[in-house]
Amino acid sequence: MKVAMFADSFYPMIDGAVVAMENQSKGLEARGHEVVVLAPDTKQRPKTTRTVHYLPSMEFRWYKGYRVVVSASDMLERLRQEKVDVLHCHGLASMAILSLTAARALKIPHLITFHTMANEAVKYYSPLPIRQDMIEPMVWLYLRNMLKRSEVVIAPSQPIKDELLDNGVKMQACEVIPTGVDCKRFTPENYDKGFLARYGLEGKRVVLHVGRLSLEKRLDTVLEAMVSLAREEPDLRLLVAGHGPSSEHYKAMAKSLGVSDRVVFAGFMSDDELAKAYASVEMLVIASTFETQGLVVLEALASGTPVAGIRYRAIPEFVKEGKNGCLFEQSTCAEAVRRCLSRSKSMKINALASAREYSIDSCTARLEMAYSLASDILAKNL
Repeated sequence: MKVAMFADSFYPMIDGAVVAMENQSKGLEARGHEVVVLAPDTKQRPKTTRTVHYLPSMEFRWYKGYRVVVSASDMLERLRQEKVDVLHCHGLASMAILSLTAARALKIPHLITFHTMANEAVKYYSPLPIRQDMIEPMVWLYLRNMLKRSEVVIAPSQPIKDELLDNGVKMQACEVIPTGVDCKRFTPENYDKGFLARYGLEGKRVVLHVGRLSLEKRLDTVLEAMVSLAREEPDLRLLVAGHGPSSEHYKAMAKSLGVSDRVVFAGFMSDDELAKAYASVEMLVIASTFETQGLVVLEALASGTPVAGIRYRAIPEFVKEGKNGCLFEQSTCAEAVRRCLSRSKSMKINALASAREYSIDSCTARLEMAYSLASDILAKNL
């Protein structure tokens, strides 16, 4: 089977959708399938062994790093030459429209993964000066119209499927398929006794935060928790891995809260360095209410590292209180970090076991079934 993956965001940009698409592509290729990618063009085209067809694009200036396709005149011809069997879109914006248009023209099945809570993202990055209470219903109107047209919608977690249904989204089929985690890449064996020293954290108890530094990721909740934690845990430090449009905002916030000496902003980490980070710290913390899955949670768990996560949307699907981590409300982040630190060693085995349920191979098998379902639905509709 040859699968065409459509991406709203693509390298050198790295976000959850990009990582998800990469993991799924590797999983499909390992099972004998072929993957080609269609993505917005960029000046920095990364080296890849996979075929990537770039479409002319322009920068989306309201969200640095993202690009919007402005022309797709030869898209259909490229897809015909590739002789693809399935179109799988990993975005909800311009590429969703283009991929659906291509699927209808070529009469091949279309799937779309709902990676992003677009109804919430719009309040941070809308190019239009429209009130939130007005623009959010417009986004849901768009989503209902878009998602009903795809043969299969993939929700990365059950809470996201439920939320779509609760908001009146009618789909031909919706399958819950998490993005698989690479348990060979993320493992406790990546522990590096020199890792913390490289960031000036040797001998400290370190809490890790991983993710794009943007407002919707709610790093502010973690920084505020560090204020009270600092009084009780003098050796506690927060290591922040990632960068993004709100990097300077969060650095200024750490300074204004008086915890800048307890927070290390490491910026972008390479794949190898990130794997070592997960395995070398005490725990991961995630306060984002934006997650449709939160792949960083599974990456930490696969590394044998427990997680303190907010009790919202997809996070409780993967973090189980007292077993592989701790859950919190927005106002109780500090307390959850305390609980997690006190039991981190005893939760490591459970963390590792829970991640193995979501290996790339097992999730790819479910994805293959979704592709088959999409083909069956299309055949009935033709």
